Amino acid sequence: MSASQQAQIAAWVRQGPDLERDGVVRWRCVDLQRRIKSEFAVTLHETSISRLLRRLKFTRVQPRPYHPKKDAAAQDIFKKTSPAW
Repeated sequence: MSASQQAQIAAWVRQGPDLERDGVVRWRCVDLQRRIKSEFAVTLHETSISRLLRRLKFTRVQPRPYHPKKDAAAQDIFKKTSPAW
């Protein structure tokens, strides 16, 4: 891929996907693969897209996991009553 195409992909990732145009709310490699194929007529494997994103200095962001049965009120009480070390 040329430098201008890579710059365009970086701009897409920074802007985020458009729900109406792209049909997704966050980028996955599969979604970028589809967009690259439609815009540039270049077929890349998901792994290649992942490497390209890494080369463009993008990192993977994932939310921190949490337990579905956690009790937020109990956590707040614990924080308030715990000694400050």
